Amino acid sequence: MKPNQDEPWATAEIALLPALKSYVAALEHLVPGAVKCHTGPTETEPQCSADVWCVAIPAEASGMSIFVKVNPTLAAKSGSPPPFWRKPVVLRMLAAMERNMTGRGKLRKWPDAVRIAWSLISQHPKRAMSLGELAAVLKLSAGYLGARIEEILGSTFRCLLRDERISVACESLLSTDLRISEIADHLGGQSLSQFNRNFSAATGLTPRSYRREFGGRKSYDLDDLTHAVQKNL
Repeated sequence: MKPNQDEPWATAEIALLPALKSYVAALEHLVPGAVKCHTGPTETEPQCSADVWCVAIPAEASGMSIFVKVNPTLAAKSGSPPPFWRKPVVLRMLAAMERNMTGRGKLRKWPDAVRIAWSLISQHPKRAMSLGELAAVLKLSAGYLGARIEEILGSTFRCLLRDERISVACESLLSTDLRISEIADHLGGQSLSQFNRNFSAATGLTPRSYRREFGGRKSYDLDDLTHAVQKNL
């Protein structure tokens, strides 16, 4: 996680807020290169738009605010389509961050159970796992753990895991010659039909259409993706 290098004060302020540091790192994982942080007067309105999403968090020591901005167009890498299907999860995480990091009951750090769940989901999405199994390992009820994950991260365990697996699938579709059934099997042992449903629900494209549209390209933009989705409706 590297907030805007032009704002050393933002980096220092974030270090004083473990929960915010976790949120910024998680957002950077979801949309690499799209997250920028800077400090400013609390009364300053964040410069948000339909294409730039932002949240203002009160700083710990300076009496100013830390502005966390996500500009998804910055996430586009040469040779990789931007993860446009991440938008719902990113917006829900920003809303959860604002809700949990402002007001009287400010979250100091992520609960250990949520931190472990996010680490497992984001770093090991290929593993077969369920909320119930993770809850049992942590000696918690599935209902309690699921509620805490959604409260802190903004999305359900199932939704977060699905998005991580879609990310791995997109990379595999464009960088390997694996059959779609093989990719599905590598992602938690999903059946082909289940994988196709999840992929289409997230991206608006079938895995085959995604590979056909974007395989071999060297650059992409959101217009390419919109056109591809509309063509395959």
